Amino acid sequence: MPSITRECPSCGKFYRIDISRDDEVPCRNCGKRNRKIDSDSVTFSRCVICDCGNFYKQKDFNQVLGCFIVLIGAGLMPITYGFSLPVLILIDWFLYRKTDDVIICYRCKSEYRDFSTIPQTITSFDHHTGELYETD
Repeated sequence: MPSITRECPSCGKFYRIDISRDDEVPCRNCGKRNRKIDSDSVTFSRCVICDCGNFYKQKDFNQVLGCFIVLIGAGLMPITYGFSLPVLILIDWFLYRKTDDVIICYRCKSEYRDFSTIPQTITSFDHHTGELYETD
């Protein structure tokens, strides 16, 4: 089911909005109601949350788990004389192939998950564009 994960403007915590719902979605932390988002309004030409026109994609994978896998590989390398590296490369490749993409808005950092059509114009994170939207 398509969903958007976004930061609540009231309490600052993240919550998920399921697109198929018919009513306004309250924040699960503070209860503030936010406007209804219908599936026809999500076209990836503009963010439905902040009206920004720039998105990037990345793999929807837990980055802490990815760092943990790298640390395991670094720890095993002296013991296995590097033979564990091809195994970890295969694990990494398998996880990369099985993990879906998530689309993220540069400005509000809203995450769009499980959408069937993602435009080919959305590319990976660009540091220059990210700096343009960076706030203190």
